[in-house]
Amino acid sequence: MAIDEVGDSPEPGTPTGVSRRLFLRAVTAGSAGIAAGWPVSAGAARAGIAGIEAAQNDAESESDFWMRVRSEFLTSDELAYMNSGSLGPMPRPVYYALVDGYRGLASDPGRENARHVAAQADLRAKLAAFVHADPAEIALTRNTTEGMNFIANGLDLEAGDEVLCSFHEHPGGLEPWKLLARRRGVVVRELPFPIPTPDPADIVGRFEDAITPRTKVISVSHVTFPTGCMLPVKALAALARPRGILTVVDGAHGIGMLALDMHDLGVDCYASSPYKWMGAPVGTGFLYLRGELQEQLWPTIANTGWDDPERGAARYDRLGQRAGPLLTATSAALDFQNAIGRERIEQRIRALAGRLRERLAEIPQVRVHTSAHPLLACGLTGFALEGFDRREVVDTLWRRHHIWVRHTDLDLNTVRVSTHHYNTEAQVDRLAEALRDILSNGVLPAA
Repeated sequence: MAIDEVGDSPEPGTPTGVSRRLFLRAVTAGSAGIAAGWPVSAGAARAGIAGIEAAQNDAESESDFWMRVRSEFLTSDELAYMNSGSLGPMPRPVYYALVDGYRGLASDPGRENARHVAAQADLRAKLAAFVHADPAEIALTRNTTEGMNFIANGLDLEAGDEVLCSFHEHPGGLEPWKLLARRRGVVVRELPFPIPTPDPADIVGRFEDAITPRTKVISVSHVTFPTGCMLPVKALAALARPRGILTVVDGAHGIGMLALDMHDLGVDCYASSPYKWMGAPVGTGFLYLRGELQEQLWPTIANTGWDDPERGAARYDRLGQRAGPLLTATSAALDFQNAIGRERIEQRIRALAGRLRERLAEIPQVRVHTSAHPLLACGLTGFALEGFDRREVVDTLWRRHHIWVRHTDLDLNTVRVSTHHYNTEAQVDRLAEALRDILSNGVLPAA
């Protein structure tokens, strides 16, 4: 089909995309044409969120409610997108807020930028409420990696000081410490644990046994990216605090998947990426810094206010000019999740992940890497299909079945699946049947 033959789809991101006629008409007409052709506005964002709030009471069944939530996403019904662990789709209210913000900058940059600057304080407060922290404990970053680097570079660690990590840390959480190892002589120790892990006490015990008088930091993922093991960070923080050891958490998969409570977890630092499970746009992040910790941490980027303790965690994110629409869109993502309910989202994610593990258990050739323990399992599930390379499995799932997942390595040959609230039970079952198809008919040849 030639592009000129595509109908006037109003929303980029659908299978057909935006038609050439609509695009040219919008460009010709300027911002007024865009506003008329694309339904992107703060009003549209609010309407979508209000619709979810209304569905809380109006939905006839739990299934009806989640289908109403799913209708707010632009992903095609043909696509089973199951990789929010890498990058999640934005729901319509977030997308509308993002495009509306950039349209405002294009048409009235002065006033729109002033609005975005003022929005920073509001976003800190909203993020703080969402993760049960104080606004003065929230720094705005661009992703988890940036937050982890701010922490590693901000601590006065010396040669011989030890940082304990797990053996399944993401490079964004591990490499900042390795840089310190080369630059200052800091010792980084990566602790193994069984895969799948039978019990949280196994992990806690290994860290306790590894602590020495030189241990200064325990730095771990809340959810490990290769297998989806949810580490017992609250227990690790309780282990570390009395010993004067800081607990730093790579929480890339935390926000939007789990109902987080920073003060209950007791950790010192928590870096996260709302563009994965929370539906915020790419280029957004937050860093929780416990109030008592901040006097020990140097800012990495210096700008006006870096040396003002009254600014709280805001003095650690003095990045200068920001992409303001990312802030307002992140605020819309928080509103969207609040309209559904943090606990309800976590329950849905866990239910779908549990269903997936049940389906995988029915296939003898599948080796599940994710723990079955309820305190160690979450919305990420890692497994290997015996006799098949993970890359070929992932490629075949996409090309033959329109299922988008990813693979990870670390010598486990892992296929990794993210089950989010917008996924369906039918998609989970479809994945299991697709694996059976691969076992029966093999993988597709390399593309």
